[in-house]
Amino acid sequence: MPVEVEIAKTEKQFEAGSQLFRAYAKYLGLDLEFQGFSDELRSLSKMYGEPKGALLLAKLEGAYVGAVGLRELEPGIAEMKRMYVLSNCHGMGIGKALTKAFLCQAREMGYCSIRLDSIRALDKALQLYQWYGFKEIEPYRFNPHPEAVFMEYKIT
Repeated sequence: MPVEVEIAKTEKQFEAGSQLFRAYAKYLGLDLEFQGFSDELRSLSKMYGEPKGALLLAKLEGAYVGAVGLRELEPGIAEMKRMYVLSNCHGMGIGKALTKAFLCQAREMGYCSIRLDSIRALDKALQLYQWYGFKEIEPYRFNPHPEAVFMEYKIT
């Protein structure tokens, strides 16, 4: 069964996104409070809602198995946040489907570029971003992790 990607609109969908973002934080094993993670979870529909954001959810066989947030970083520049796919679904093309849908959504919303920060340990994610055309850039925000990586994708 193919993966479906949908944009969160309902409370149920935003709650699914919140659960996936919590799983993401647990998977990383990092304290994300330097980014205001608790506040973010309490306000997902505002942070990743229309008109300047979106929460994209991957659904497989009726269950939500992945998520990624799109939000405005500054005018014309979107930020990709918290790309996560459940561990038991790795290798099924879900990350690719989420990334492709994210890029299409950002383009539709009029963004000129997309930025993200990640860590070197997430090598499969970094390979995926590079495959889609993301390039490493200088830090654009504070991230205390010594292995932080910053990337940007230019929408053409």
